[in-house]
This record gives sequence, structure tokens and C-alpha cells, in this order.
Amino acid sequence: MRRLTIIVAVLATLYSAYWVIGSRAVKNAAQTQVVLLREDGWAVDYDSLKVQGFPSRFDTSLTELALTSPDGAITYAVPMVQALALSYRPNDVILAFPDQQDVTVDGVPFTATSPDLRARLALQDTTALALETLTAEATTVVIADTAGSVLTFRDMLAAVRAAGPLPNTYDLYANVADISFAPALMALLRDNSALPASIAIINVDATVTLDRAINRHTLPKWQDEPGRLRGLTIKTLEMTWGDLTISGDGALQVDAEGRAEGTVTFTANDWRRMLDIAQMAGLIAPEFQFLARSIGEKLSGV
Repeated sequence: MRRLTIIVAVLATLYSAYWVIGSRAVKNAAQTQVVLLREDGWAVDYDSLKVQGFPSRFDTSLTELALTSPDGAITYAVPMVQALALSYRPNDVILAFPDQQDVTVDGVPFTATSPDLRARLALQDTTALALETLTAEATTVVIADTAGSVLTFRDMLAAVRAAGPLPNTYDLYANVADISFAPALMALLRDNSALPASIAIINVDATVTLDRAINRHTLPKWQDEPGRLRGLTIKTLEMTWGDLTISGDGALQVDAEGRAEGTVTFTANDWRRMLDIAQMAGLIAPEFQFLARSIGEKLSGV
């Protein structure tokens, strides 16, 4: 019995040492990322950075986080953001966000409100920490400016997953329901087109091939040299708004010069009406409306 007690004590001591070393490594990694962002021109401020969760977790918390892009065009601020991981799987992280996040784009402030926005980030167990899976989901999201809501939607699920067999290939998936834009815009469109108050669903299922992998070595370079598309396969693309529907599928290959080859087919059950709605929404400038209708007639053969 005494020998068993000694063994348990030794194992407990070893595990405690592992957690302390691991938590310090996690904190150092987070601080290193802050330094790298600042070296790339980002302004990064926060009140505190803590790693807690002994004995089974590495839970990293940043309070009063504020980020500003190098050109000052985008700022992001939250009272707290957390990265939650099991101590034996530190490369598989749940990201927890507060109910409200503040974003400013070109001097225009927005708030994104969601009571349960969560994301999961899983990295491959390699020194490059290549992306394995990134998912985000929320039951309800409201994006608003100082005048009120700009965009609302629910049942959001978005995901990126490493795929194959080609290198640098990723599966993309997004599904969003009940999408509504600013009330004044929705009222204008509905008054002129008898549409429902919201777009019922937008669903996208695709695969992309890039010119580089997504990992800790390549991501810092994307700011100055974004990754380039080398291939695109659309398995499913669909939108339903009342009696209007759009669907699409197909595949493209893109060479080093940016030239695309392949076929992507889009099907719209009433493209003329959709074009009218886009014009009412101001998505097509008046000088391009005749051209857009001519292109639609040419592509549809009608």
C-alpha cells in the first residue's frame, strides 16, 4: 500500500510539472504571436494574459483585447476572448467570444452581437502547425452600426478543413439561414418585389486549392502577399428567397498567370427579376444595368 501511495505521489508530481511547463509554453506561444503581429505593423493591446485550468486544461484568456491593422483601416475590440484546450490536446482549441464584439472599418463602427458564437481550431501535430480544421457556429448573429441593424442571420455554420489528394487543398462549407439586411433596404426590396422578410438560406459546399499551405510559416506573409487560387470545385451553391432560387456547381483550374479554365454553371429560376432587385438595392450602377441585362440574355440564350 505504501509503495502504491509513493507511485501515485510521483505520478502526480510529474503530471503537475508537465502542466506547469505546458502552461508556460502556451503562454509564451501567445506572447510570441503578439510580438509577431506587432512586428508586422499591427497594434495589439490587452490588459492581461492568463493560462488556467489545472489539472486537465490549458485555458488561455486575454482581457480588454484591442487590435488595429497596419493601415489603421480595421480595429477590433473585445472585453475578453478565450482559447480552451485539453492539456493532452493543446493543438485542438475551442475559441469562446463575448456576446458583443466591436469592429471599426474605415472609420465606421459596427457591433457584432451573438449569445453563443464559438469556433474550433485544430492544427496538425507538426512543427509547422498546419491547419487541420476551423469551424465557427452561432444560433443568431446581429451586425449593427450606430443607426441600427445592418445584417442579421441565424443557424450559421462555417468550416474549413484540410483535404486532398492534392496538396494545399481545403474543403469549404457555409450554411446560413434567415438572412436580413438593413430594415430600410429590405422594405424597399419587398415593396417592389413581394419577397419575404428574409432570405431563407444560403448554402455553399466547395473545395479550393491554393498556391501554399495554411500554417504558421505562411500566414504572416498573407498580409503582403495573399495566397492565390489554383483550383476551385463547387459541389453545392444554393440560395432561396421566397420563390427565387439560385444554384450552381462546376470546377475551375487556375494557372500561375491567373488564367482560369473550366466550367461553372449557375441556374436561376427568374434571373430578370433578380437583376431588377439588384438594381433596386444599388448593387449595379445605372451605367452598367443595360450591360448586365445584355450579358444575362446572352448567357441564358433568351
